[in-house]
Amino acid sequence: MCEHSVFVQSYFLDFDAGRQPGDAVHKIYPSAYIKVFDLQYCLSQMNSITAHSHASALVHAAAVAGLNSSENCLQDMTAMSGAGVDDLRKLCILRFSFVKGWGSDYPRVDIKETPCWIEVHLHRALQLLDEVLQRMPTTEPDFNSRNDLYSS
Repeated sequence: MCEHSVFVQSYFLDFDAGRQPGDAVHKIYPSAYIKVFDLQYCLSQMNSITAHSHASALVHAAAVAGLNSSENCLQDMTAMSGAGVDDLRKLCILRFSFVKGWGSDYPRVDIKETPCWIEVHLHRALQLLDEVLQRMPTTEPDFNSRNDLYSS
């Protein structure tokens, strides 16, 4: 085990600490053991984000077609739709810096300013992301039949 701290950027640790995703760099002290990734959590986040994005797209399409008069609903759904594929990929990546930290609590803003760092792309998580994205509906709703809006 290392005699120096390791600094980690992990969406799972953000969740575990009650922080916003991507909000923090977590310091792991020497001789400490901590879980930095959870595949089940990652998959549930992927499913949740893609479901919200799909629902947002349906609400937006309905509003454009003149079928939804609730502006609050449209604003709420638009706020949820901000996630793209790159945001989903971040769930599958861990960044580690050895000895030196980075971020808002440190003089080094970016991990690339630290002397020794690695970025780990988790293959199985990326495979699951690919499967989640392939399952997403790609057809647009038919607003001639209002049932399409409620079937997804």
